[in-house]
Amino acid sequence: MTTLPPSTREQGVAPDAAVLWRALDALAARAGEPRAFRACADDPLRLVSRLITMLDQQMREKERLTLALDSRHDGLWDWDLRTGEMFLSSAWKAGLGYRDEQFGNDRAAWESMIHTDDLPMVQDRIWRHLRGEGEDFHVEYRLRGASGEWLWIATHGRIVMRDEEGKPSRIVGTHRNVTERKGWELELLRAKEVAESASRAKSDFLANMSHEIRTPMNGIIGMTELALDTQLDAEQRGYLQTVKSSADALLSIINDILDFSKIEAGKLELEEIEFSLPAVIGDTFKALALRGHQKGLELVFSIAPDTPQVLRGDPNRLRQVLMNLLGNAIKFTDKGEVSLNAHTVSREDGRVRIEVAVRDTGIGIEQSKQFEIFDAFSQADTSTTRRFGGTGLGLAICRKLVELMRGRIWVASESGKGSDFHFTFEAGVVRNQVKTESIDNSYQRMKVLVVEDNATTAREVGENLRCWGFQVSVAASGEEADAALKLMAKIGDAFDLMIVDANMPDPGGFALPSRFHDAGACCDRVIMMLNSDTQRNDAARCRQLGVRSNVVKPLTPSDLLDAIRLALMPVQDEPEVTLAEFQIDEQLLHAGAAKPERRQEVLLVEDNPVNQTVATKIMQRAGYEVTVAGDGQEAIEWFEKKRFDLILMDVQMPVLGGIEATKAIRAREARRSWAMSGRWEVTPIIAMTAHVMQGDRERCLEAGMDDYVSKPIQPAELFAAIERVAKRLETTDFEGIAVSQLADQNCLLQIEHGVADLEQTRTLLEGDEASVDSLVAIFLGDLGKNCVQLEKAVVTNDGKTIGALAHSLKSSVGVFGAALAADAALMVEVAARKGELEAAKKAVPALIAELNRLSAYLRRYLENKQA
Repeated sequence: MTTLPPSTREQGVAPDAAVLWRALDALAARAGEPRAFRACADDPLRLVSRLITMLDQQMREKERLTLALDSRHDGLWDWDLRTGEMFLSSAWKAGLGYRDEQFGNDRAAWESMIHTDDLPMVQDRIWRHLRGEGEDFHVEYRLRGASGEWLWIATHGRIVMRDEEGKPSRIVGTHRNVTERKGWELELLRAKEVAESASRAKSDFLANMSHEIRTPMNGIIGMTELALDTQLDAEQRGYLQTVKSSADALLSIINDILDFSKIEAGKLELEEIEFSLPAVIGDTFKALALRGHQKGLELVFSIAPDTPQVLRGDPNRLRQVLMNLLGNAIKFTDKGEVSLNAHTVSREDGRVRIEVAVRDTGIGIEQSKQFEIFDAFSQADTSTTRRFGGTGLGLAICRKLVELMRGRIWVASESGKGSDFHFTFEAGVVRNQVKTESIDNSYQRMKVLVVEDNATTAREVGENLRCWGFQVSVAASGEEADAALKLMAKIGDAFDLMIVDANMPDPGGFALPSRFHDAGACCDRVIMMLNSDTQRNDAARCRQLGVRSNVVKPLTPSDLLDAIRLALMPVQDEPEVTLAEFQIDEQLLHAGAAKPERRQEVLLVEDNPVNQTVATKIMQRAGYEVTVAGDGQEAIEWFEKKRFDLILMDVQMPVLGGIEATKAIRAREARRSWAMSGRWEVTPIIAMTAHVMQGDRERCLEAGMDDYVSKPIQPAELFAAIERVAKRLETTDFEGIAVSQLADQNCLLQIEHGVADLEQTRTLLEGDEASVDSLVAIFLGDLGKNCVQLEKAVVTNDGKTIGALAHSLKSSVGVFGAALAADAALMVEVAARKGELEAAKKAVPALIAELNRLSAYLRRYLENKQA
């Protein structure tokens, strides 16, 4: 408050006049113009005129603010904390249906209208702001309108005045009716829930339909393969091959749709396991080689030397991307070549970003279509669907998978001139190089002539040879090869090796070794590069000409090195079987099957008669004796009758499913193996199922199964699973230690939840106390050895042994109802099976601790019985 000017005091104004002057002084200060009073103090008329002008300006500004707030349906509020009075604009009250006198101008009147569930939140937000949290506050809550309905209000405010002590004295802000917006949000939420429900229903539907479709598909493909392995005339074989190719195409479409559905539903997760990058690329190329060579295409791949060889990631999904890109390149290329190159883009913190380029000389893609091909159900040209087939999902799935691997995919192409597809992905680095046998130092003195008319293949072969120390010359035709041979003879020298493309025109290809053979020269230093579509006839021709070594395109460095070693092997050490005879046609049913020394017993549990026939034939041809059970209950009955070396278990069956049957068989194993023979004997169980949604593999493993194959059953995959199971069950004996060293001698017998439940054991053994005691004694006798094996596997980083021991211990402790120990063993087993060695090792101490608790409990149990 300003004081009266000196001129005023000197005039000695009357008391009433002094009051007026003080009022004018305060009004000027409130208007923000204290200087105006001083300037006009000697001229009262001028002072009044100036104040009227200022007040008029403030009224206009207030009207503009009110108009702006009303147009936004906002209400202005002003809360005086000293008096509790709260001003609320009349227009806003009217918007809620209230007259001005119905809605009081105080805090209590406002809070009485707020929903009781929201009031604490509103009060909390305001008091937090008053305590100094944030420059302003915002809160949304429900407030009752005049008609009784609940309206959503958004309140925003801030402190605008403080007293002399700095405490808040006034808060100003706005109210806004956001009921309509909240309605939209609710509708969006409901729509989102409906969409998610529909997505789940779609995924479940596709999973179930996949199972239903795959079952008859298994019969079609399996019976067709069996028929193709019989005596057929050319016409019959052609019909059956058409049936099989059509069935394979249909199965591919089913897989694409299921994969796309899982990706869209967010249910596709990537694995994190160690894998060899050259092996993944090489195996993918070899799987597609037959199709490419049948079209006369050259297939070649290379991996830059700076690229890590052993990575941690998901090799199956990487292989799926490669398979799609390479398959498309072969499909849309009629002549020329398909090549792949992989190189490192960046490395940081133990991870690497790798770029893969797949190039072809095919039909190409128009510029305007290049951005569309990565969308679902899209083709660069709709006519390609009729000409080449396909769902239009392949590249869309590739894009999604690459994005999951933290990469991107793109294409550079020109119509009629081929395409370059590129994609990047991230992976962890395990090792920079694969451990290989040392290279013979004598190679550095050897000269090699590469006869290859494809420049890309010649370059890749030459680079590998130079890396191993060879001196390399390249001939692009038979004439150039003749010239190189004559030149070496002229200077009195000779090539130590010749690597020749078998499919070159004369005088290249087989014409070269034929001339040496006809002239009586030895051809054992000639290596022929064969195509997969003619390899059988070409391998026979190699043997006729005395060519000991050959290799099938596309070449991997290890294949080429093995062929060189075989070619350089002394004649007297020549093996009876040449490298060519190891190139087995993958389409044969016996592919990958190693016939056992004796006829092993297999229990096949399958309810579908067609699937029974297919699986039985596959196993019988591999030398197994097969017993068929139609459901899980029948499988249990057969298990009680005789001993089996292997069980193939379908998951979905009537009467009793595969999961339940496996659990029952594992329980009977405990009774049979431990109580009777004195040692644990596990029968390998491999799951067979067409239900391939996320989590199915884990369900099978948790039930006690040892491995998992999907339908339709592929012989190579089945025999690979059998081999994996056999290796995991192999154990190494070590010197045991006393269980007393593991368990606390002073541990009291405590019945703790999850440690053990011997009533469950008694039920399992039908109340036979002697068998229970025998089972406990056997477990305690073997526990020391098992723990030593487990600890040694941790020290040696032997993930397979860790997983096998954890699997065995899980079944063992389950007999005693030891839920905690079983859960600890399951954590170790799952981590080991996923290839997560560090996670498995970290989980081992917890397993040992639970085994200690269980062993202490069981030892005290035996001591009490003896007492």
